[in-house]
Amino acid sequence: MATPGTARAKERELPRSATITIRKQTPKPQGEVEVTPNNGRIHFKNKDERAYRLRFFKENAEFSHGIDMLLPAKGNLTVLIKAGDEWHFTVFNVGKAMNGIGGGPIRN
Repeated sequence: MATPGTARAKERELPRSATITIRKQTPKPQGEVEVTPNNGRIHFKNKDERAYRLRFFKENAEFSHGIDMLLPAKGNLTVLIKAGDEWHFTVFNVGKAMNGIGGGPIRN
């Protein structure tokens, strides 16, 4: 178990924000992205001319129980991360078959 001082030191080491860039429907970086708890922000930047659906879901939950958010063409979406949060995500085309490209987790 981390002591309060250790937890504060870890929080100081983590960035306050991170960016995941989507190009050709593929997120980069594809692996884990971690930011500080409670103030941490994950920015998704879409470099493509088409909008995407981002589905966020918990690792051991039913995939269809996730939440979908719209990432506009050439647009941005910001997700706030609170302490203890961890979400996986998949990038789908809007209005087409569900054949997405995954990434994550995003966490604090």
